Amino acid sequence: MMLAEENIESVIPQRSPFIMISNLLDADPVKFETDFFIREETIFIKKGFLQEVALIENIAQTCAAGFGFLTKQSGGKPMLGFIGGVSKVIVHMLPKVNTRINTRAVITHRLENVYLIKGENYYGDEKLLECEMKIVIT
Repeated sequence: MMLAEENIESVIPQRSPFIMISNLLDADPVKFETDFFIREETIFIKKGFLQEVALIENIAQTCAAGFGFLTKQSGGKPMLGFIGGVSKVIVHMLPKVNTRINTRAVITHRLENVYLIKGENYYGDEKLLECEMKIVIT
């Protein structure tokens, strides 16, 4: 684990109750991995399941944590970023409350400050959601 839950706010701009990641598990220049424990009080819960919008936000926050961690490690200050677009969304299943999911984000292309990300969430070996996302770093 690279960064534990109690320190995650040091590398992402989101604050409670909008934090959708728990721990940063891995970060290198081309891929990031996080986990997230889904609690009952997590926003975007409906009928005991975390909704699609939260899974997409979880992928975006995985990128924010990875970029923020790498920037901080190199002596810089974490930068702000935003979602420039989401495409190719495929929902396989939704995770239940009181489960832990893992998320992987891989940078597939970069043009200046715009990154194309392939993101996937998993519960164990079961894929939850996959998508492509454009992230713009300011």
